[in-house]
Amino acid sequence: IHPDKPIVWYDESAVVLHDDGQVDLFSHWNPKKFTQIFGKSDFFSDIGVGLISCTEKFEYGYFELEAKLPKQAYAWPAFWMWSWDKWPPEIDVFEGYANKKGKYYSSFWDILLNKFWKVETNVHLGKTPDNYNLGAQNHFLGYKSPSEVWNKYSVLWLPHEISFWYNETLVRRINDRDILKQFTDTTMNVVINNSVYKVHPSHKTDVGVFSVRNFKYQKY
Repeated sequence: IHPDKPIVWYDESAVVLHDDGQVDLFSHWNPKKFTQIFGKSDFFSDIGVGLISCTEKFEYGYFELEAKLPKQAYAWPAFWMWSWDKWPPEIDVFEGYANKKGKYYSSFWDILLNKFWKVETNVHLGKTPDNYNLGAQNHFLGYKSPSEVWNKYSVLWLPHEISFWYNETLVRRINDRDILKQFTDTTMNVVINNSVYKVHPSHKTDVGVFSVRNFKYQKY
């Protein structure tokens, strides 16, 4: 369980591996009691979520994943990386934010700008507690909902740039030396997880399914 996000806990039963290699990460109502943790008295965390945290210490290279996002109120699926040495730095290949209807768009104006899917890249930097981020940016994925179709999400992390690719289209590039310097002499842990950022009454009956497949890594 994350000390700042205690509404969910990482539930082993919420990770299902299929014979063809696809992994389904669930978000489901499964209250669990925690006793004397984080300096708090006994409390329940209501929602169990699926998470994969790799034991591999990844170096510079290319990371790719195909994903279909969950249809659930306030779903928060993510594919991201963070340093084994400290946090930050962190690279968010994507974080999806569904609304209360389980849809990944926020407004009519977003649709007009062709960036209406709330599926975002970001980079976290600095030192704790004075960390900061470069700002989340959402990117065009086509006109079909990312919860309805498979999309390919990837990042190329190199000494001289970090570039993000959605469906093999470049959507964001970072090449500022001061930023990239914070990623030198470290290795990264890859994390793929389902979550929710707010509890909704529907969570007591609805199960969110975040499906992933074809993870690839090519060392630089």
